[in-house]
Amino acid sequence: MTLFPPADHARFRAEGAWGELTLPDLFAGTCARAPERLGLVDPPNRAEIFEGTPQRLTYAQMAAGVDRLAAVLQAQGFGPGSIIATQLPNISELVLLYLAIWKIGAVLSPVSIAYRSAELRDMGQVARFDGYVSVGRLRGKPFYAERIDALPGAVRRMGFGSDLPEGVLNLSTATAGAPAQPVPLDPDALLAIFWTSGTEGVPKAVPKTHNNMMASSLGAWRLLDLPDGAGILAPFPFVNAAAMGGLMMCWMRTAGAMFLHHPFDVDVFLDQLKTEDIAYTMVAPTLLVYLRDRSADPDLHPALHRLLAIGTGSAPPDPEVFGFFQDRFDVPVVNFFGSNEGAQMCSSSQTVADPRKRASFFPRDGDENWDPARRTANGGSFRLVDPATAQPVTEPGQIGEMYLRGPALMPGYYLNGRIDRTRFTPDGYFPSADLFQISDCGALIRFHARARELIVRGGMKISPVELDNVLSALPGVREVAVAAYADAQMGEKVCVVAVMAPGKTLTLPDVTGFCDRAGLARFKWPERLELIDALPRTPLAKLDRKALARWLAEEGVIHA
Repeated sequence: MTLFPPADHARFRAEGAWGELTLPDLFAGTCARAPERLGLVDPPNRAEIFEGTPQRLTYAQMAAGVDRLAAVLQAQGFGPGSIIATQLPNISELVLLYLAIWKIGAVLSPVSIAYRSAELRDMGQVARFDGYVSVGRLRGKPFYAERIDALPGAVRRMGFGSDLPEGVLNLSTATAGAPAQPVPLDPDALLAIFWTSGTEGVPKAVPKTHNNMMASSLGAWRLLDLPDGAGILAPFPFVNAAAMGGLMMCWMRTAGAMFLHHPFDVDVFLDQLKTEDIAYTMVAPTLLVYLRDRSADPDLHPALHRLLAIGTGSAPPDPEVFGFFQDRFDVPVVNFFGSNEGAQMCSSSQTVADPRKRASFFPRDGDENWDPARRTANGGSFRLVDPATAQPVTEPGQIGEMYLRGPALMPGYYLNGRIDRTRFTPDGYFPSADLFQISDCGALIRFHARARELIVRGGMKISPVELDNVLSALPGVREVAVAAYADAQMGEKVCVVAVMAPGKTLTLPDVTGFCDRAGLARFKWPERLELIDALPRTPLAKLDRKALARWLAEEGVIHA
């Protein structure tokens, strides 16, 4: 039974976007063709994050580990449709458990390790978990104990490692009396329930099917064009659709080694780049700047030359950094824009050749009002709609909200066992709240802002993302973001919040002078400045602009 409207199901099947392959099928095929190849490598600092010696597993060893965990889960009564929440760092047990959950037809619901008992309790009320898996200790401190009472007593509690609370089944040592029994898998069945970052209140549950994730992963896979056996360094937590589709599923298709990393540690990350055979990794834009600044390091230099591509996203990147890696190392940087719900824009060297333009623009492919035959990277389509008039946006320079549809789009939000499609339009589109602007040439689009994040100064609307892009080039700035603060006369004004490189400083006149030289309209200029140690991030590592705005409101007047 499909979770989608019958017309959508028939359309995506007819287009070839959906098929019969499930994730366990994909993994089994990889194991069969490369059983003795190195497949999974623990973080070198595993003992500090969790415990134990870092593992280096072949695909055959992984398959055996998956089979053991699948049998244990079945012995505990889990099966098709069971929802199992996890809170784990990127250790080898996480990957094996995910694959075991899917093998028995259960549903994975990965939760960020940043969330505590309050968020876990809210999530449990929305998704009604059947099981929960975590670790006893994280970075030497109790982790499970604080969360054990956040879920109803009927939720079966399991974990990895030592120091697990009483009554928690230890999956590190548990065995079953019999092998896992085969389970017929439906590619249209629920695979996972992801969670929004929670910047709008209680996180929303985002359900995805096997076919959803297959469609999502193909976009990154085709554009990256990684060779068989390519090594992938995975520094993002495996808790959202982007990391799962852009890293884990690409890894399964390459049949190479996946090098795990998380929580993020820049020194460990650099060591992995230097000592392992890495062909591809995904990093935050700030780390791209750091890698550029460290590129002359004689140990790092050859590691950068070994890379075939670098992915980035989640925040506006510096165009000059894209140009640097292309010009100096012949390494294309791929710019991703996505969401758990199903948006995916990919700007690669094949779709946007100019690396500096690639940092800001995405191909307009998929816009049904431009070229109905084209599709986005994940096989979807969209319309740009004027938020005020609900009319189509089609002309260069115009800004519209992206309305999505496609094979990677969720069926609706998950709520207590049912699919809620109230956010969808009557004709089946999902309003994303993401505003995009059509380029002057008409063939590209640029992310403008979240509809609810626009700063309105005296009636003039200001895109914070546009200002972030401009101000990222300020001398000495490592990270920068703008946010609104209240003003009695203008309604809102702009504050710039910056993280400086060591030994560097910044004043408000420096900022306004820079804006003047950049030719930026005067009403967009920041009128306050704050220097801080780090920008606030959501549990999914995205900039938390609402947290900045709340902090500004609490702090009152900020002196630059």
